[in-house]
Parts: sequence; C-alpha cells; structure tokens
Amino acid sequence: MKKTIILSFILTCIFIFAPAFMVQFDDNSQGKVNTETLNKNNDKSNSDKKTINNSSDKNNLDKKTVTEDVAIFSSNTCFKKTYYIAANKVDVYTDNSGKGKVLFQLAKNDVVVAYKSENGYIYCEENKCGKRGWIKNNKDNLKGIVYKKTDYILDVDLIKQNINVIKNDNTIRTISCSTGIMGNQDTETPLGIFYVQNKGEYFYSNKYKEGARYYIKFFSNYLIHSIPVDEKGNIIEDERKKIGFPCSHGCIRISVKDAEWIYKNIPENSAVIIHY
Repeated sequence: MKKTIILSFILTCIFIFAPAFMVQFDDNSQGKVNTETLNKNNDKSNSDKKTINNSSDKNNLDKKTVTEDVAIFSSNTCFKKTYYIAANKVDVYTDNSGKGKVLFQLAKNDVVVAYKSENGYIYCEENKCGKRGWIKNNKDNLKGIVYKKTDYILDVDLIKQNINVIKNDNTIRTISCSTGIMGNQDTETPLGIFYVQNKGEYFYSNKYKEGARYYIKFFSNYLIHSIPVDEKGNIIEDERKKIGFPCSHGCIRISVKDAEWIYKNIPENSAVIIHY
C-alpha cells in the first residue's frame, strides 16, 4: 500500500512539472539562439567593434550599413579611422579652433584617414598627396560610402597577415604579407576600402633608406610592394624573414614574385579592402 502511494505521488509530480521544462525547447526559443550565433559568425570583425556592420554575403564586401558613428572603418585596437567625404568642396582647415584658414578642399567620395579627433574636428590625411589638416566632423562633410564592385579585389587580412586576390567573387590566389606595426599611430596600416591609384616597377625612399621592386599605390603614400631593397636594388635579407608578421612602416610587403604578379595582373581602380 505504501509503495502504491509513493509511486502515485511520483507519477503525479512528473505530469505536473514536466511541461514546465519541455516548453523551454519550443521553435521560437531555439530560433533566437541560432540567429544570435549566425550574427556573430557573419561578421568576424565584431570582436574589434568596427563601426560598420558587414552583410552576410560571401565575402562580406558588397553591402555595408553605417552606424551612428560617421567613421566607416575603425577599431578599438587602432588609432586611425577612415572616413569618406559626403559633398564637393569640403574645407580642410589649419586648426580646429573654428577660425582656421582653409588649406585645401576635398571632393565627394574622397577618402581620408584620421589620426585624432578634437573639438568636433578630425585631423586627417587626404588620399592623393598625403596633405593633412582639420575637417569638421559632421554628416554634411563625412559619410558612409557604397562599395563599388570591381573585377579584382585585394582583400587584406591584418590578423592572418595575408592577401586574398579575388576575381569575379572567386579567390584565385592567397599571398602572405607583412603589414604595419600595430599599436603605433605612425606605422599602422589603415583600415578601409581603397582603390589602386597607380603602380610602378621600382621606388626608393631616402627617409627610410630602402626601396622596393614592383608596387601599387592604394592610399596617400601607402603601397603594396615587394620586400625592401637597398639603394642598389638588392633584397635586404633580414627583411625577407619578416613576411607573415606586422613589421612595416604602414605599407604592405610581399615577396618579389608576388609583387610582380600583382603589378602585372591587378588593374588600376581595383578595390583594396583592409580589415581585421
């Protein structure tokens, strides 16, 4: 009799409390978990808190949604921020006092890289000649830009230290590289979407006492070029060993063979996308 009462009590408890546990696994609850997981996976740069939400297309490149921050590409681990100009004849000033003289003007869709922000202005470098000055930080001057699709894309990953060469949405080549030293405002490689401006077979910098064979210019004085060479054009052997590690002054270094391939195969105006 005792056993029968105990057994009845246990069965009654099961029928009463079991539904309360079972409803935790309904479709809506599970769908919410999956959505959160997918959102995290779709944008691998979430950990860097970039101010742009990438879409879930194959390369996360084609469609971008800008948040309240006008900066398009930035990171908590970077000093530099990349902005795009919203209108024609945007003034660049000597200082951020509101009374500074106009140094020059920028055109719509020009790209600038900012080094600091003060008093409602950004101190930035322009794309073509590397001129610097202050711009009022507002949405009349600065904006998000719609990505312009090109046949070739150089997709530079600062974490993996490699370049994926993409042609018509297919990766055709992966190149090991060395980008700028991180955590230093003067040597970081800027994040953002840029385009190949011009290219050449050789250059030499008196400032750094080294040059390179084969280069493409994508922003201001930032290049993708070969391992450094000396003034006679000879490879600096110590620099060869650094490929795959961030060690440059801001440019992106690759092997001579890869630099020659990019020089010969990547046309001007191709997109260069740099990200974490």
